[in-house]
Amino acid sequence: MEYIYERIQKNYEDFASGRVLYNAHGTTAFPVRLANEIIQRCFQILEAKGSKGPYSLYDPCCGGAYLLTVIGILHSDKIRSIFASDINCDVLGVAEKNLSLLSANGLNKRKEQIKEYIQLYNKVSHIKALESAERLSDFILGSIIEKVTTFQSDVTISNHKSEISNKINIVITDLPYGDIVTWRSNSSDPLIDFFENVFEILDHSHSVLAVIADKSQKLKHEKFKRIELVKIGKRQFGIFEPIIHSN
Repeated sequence: MEYIYERIQKNYEDFASGRVLYNAHGTTAFPVRLANEIIQRCFQILEAKGSKGPYSLYDPCCGGAYLLTVIGILHSDKIRSIFASDINCDVLGVAEKNLSLLSANGLNKRKEQIKEYIQLYNKVSHIKALESAERLSDFILGSIIEKVTTFQSDVTISNHKSEISNKINIVITDLPYGDIVTWRSNSSDPLIDFFENVFEILDHSHSVLAVIADKSQKLKHEKFKRIELVKIGKRQFGIFEPIIHSN
């Protein structure tokens, strides 16, 4: 894969799961460089279509919301609202704590927690975590994020009681795959149902869908035009836009 926006490999240790961001048992982190590359490709596609933001962002398979939190920190000046859902209610508490780091108040609370750890244990890892938290604070100084919502939902079924009141500009998700996270849905074809239900919540004139998956999953659907399909290591990601049918 050729990186377009994140050409230089940077040090992303400040984003390490369990350092400042919270770690959710049974969920996976996501490569920060790749996350940043994908979201910037999404921004470029929307900007080329005349949509300059700020954007609404949704991850329907959020797990501990690591992916959303990383994106929110790095691009808090482009995102106005964030929605996170997962079928597994056990991880949503961690998702809420991670997403709280997108506000100065939430990040300051995390700093105080880390300071308490330093007083109790005086570990080098905690001192470095506090340094990371201070650096992450700089990223959100110009934040325009106004709303963060987490809720339980199965994206493979139609959710008529959705917490999402307005149409979404960007859906980005790391689909369940592998030994750690798998589909929990009762759907006979969860991937198809995923596409179907995501289509309903998108702002069809100004939206993109970014799907990360393992290489065994066929990323396509009749309601979406695939703009990009990129393979990287064991992963692939596709970026789609909804097909608008004129009446």
